[in-house]
Amino acid sequence: MIKALVLGGGGAKGFAHVGVIRALEEKGFVPDLIIGVSAGALVGAGYALLSDSKRLWEISLEICRKGKKLLRFANSAARENRGLLFNAATCFHINTFKALPFGLYLNALKKGLKGYRFSDTRIPFKCVSTIMDSGELFVHEEGSIFEALRASMAIPGIISPFSHKGFSLADGGIVNNIPVSIAKEEGCTLVLAVDLSSNNRKVGIDTSNSILEIIDVYKVEEFQRKELALADVVISPLNKRNIGLLDFSSCIELMNESYEETLKFDLIGASQ
Repeated sequence: MIKALVLGGGGAKGFAHVGVIRALEEKGFVPDLIIGVSAGALVGAGYALLSDSKRLWEISLEICRKGKKLLRFANSAARENRGLLFNAATCFHINTFKALPFGLYLNALKKGLKGYRFSDTRIPFKCVSTIMDSGELFVHEEGSIFEALRASMAIPGIISPFSHKGFSLADGGIVNNIPVSIAKEEGCTLVLAVDLSSNNRKVGIDTSNSILEIIDVYKVEEFQRKELALADVVISPLNKRNIGLLDFSSCIELMNESYEETLKFDLIGASQ
């Protein structure tokens, strides 16, 4: 049996993957291949390199705590009206992957696992991004992991596309937010997919964040359902949670909730 773990995108919701992975490992499920997109690519890369859910959990907690401090500072600065200089600096940091907690996560990986390539992973790993010129999926499976993550997580309107091998690459979720078919093409006989979409969505169009949520809700939903139909096991740890795409205020809670939710999941046969 060749087991694959497919981790879907979801912005801030991606921290839920950390809890799912910890619970799966405790239940005896260790994948032979990890495939991730966007936030799922980030967490999947960490797990593939570490091959240790406890260490992944510890790193993620540290990043969440640092992220909360940063968000408190940002809120305080906004209340004190520090003006255009602060706003310009915030935009710069977002676009250079340094302000958002995922940016901190990437920096931690870049510094702690400097120079690592796909060939260095303890668990085989792939991630996907979107070729902006053609709308096709680009599968990253060699070279720099950091560069692949930078491409897979380039959310339109938030982070600029990444230039790679002559292509302009952006968030993989634009085309396929849960790439189960790639695992099947690799010959995996048991595919466990983690879907971070929610069936309890209430969104508006009054803010930039809510517009991004609308994109997340409606983009290629029929295509995503077809992808999930290919999976042997689907875990949806956030069905009862409505989390904003860029709402990083509850990442620790998401980790804990997804961990508890996955522990309840019946994995008979999947851990063998």
